[in-house]
Amino acid sequence: MDEKLTAIQAHVLEAVRRRVDRGVPVPTYRELCAEFGWGSTGTARDHIRALQRKGYVELAGGHRQLRLCAEHAPVARVPLVGRVVAGVPVTAEENVEQRIPVPAEWTGRGTHFALRVAGDSMRDAGILDGDQVVVRQQPMANDGDIVVATLDGETTLKRLRVRGQRRTLVAENPRFRAIEIRTESAIIQGVVVGLLRAYHARAVARPHAIATRGAHAHRT
Repeated sequence: MDEKLTAIQAHVLEAVRRRVDRGVPVPTYRELCAEFGWGSTGTARDHIRALQRKGYVELAGGHRQLRLCAEHAPVARVPLVGRVVAGVPVTAEENVEQRIPVPAEWTGRGTHFALRVAGDSMRDAGILDGDQVVVRQQPMANDGDIVVATLDGETTLKRLRVRGQRRTLVAENPRFRAIEIRTESAIIQGVVVGLLRAYHARAVARPHAIATRGAHAHRT
């Protein structure tokens, strides 16, 4: 059970949550010192370790080593859409099956939706049949992004490869051939930012930084 926070611990926790809500990196010890006027990073470290001991944050290692524990992290609800149609907003109510909770840090800016994956063409990227991918809706993507794209009325999930003027949608499974984008009717619907997977009754959430190796069912 979580222990009660002191006033200053509550303020530190709120500072962390504000950043997560805005979709920016969590503060370092030095940034906490600057915000609260502390003269030593040891003071910041002591408060963070108290939050860790009480079950509010986790220390994961690295420069930005602080993160909120799942039960205390802000949650956003994104629409799980039944279909993606070229020229039609994917979040139109007629497309929405339900709204599912995801970590708010995945959805800092822009419009997001989720799709359920059908097929195993992206298995080597860690995206399996039955997974749900969280997608930031946008018409452009960069080389290497995992994208949701619509070609000739069909929607697919693939990795985008850009070589000069040539754009290709590449599967992460050697059994599937790459698809070259040769028509202006092809539309990038969005870029994958997260992955949700259920193991029996348990759900595992992975941010895009992990899943990129990365919701009614669309064939991959």
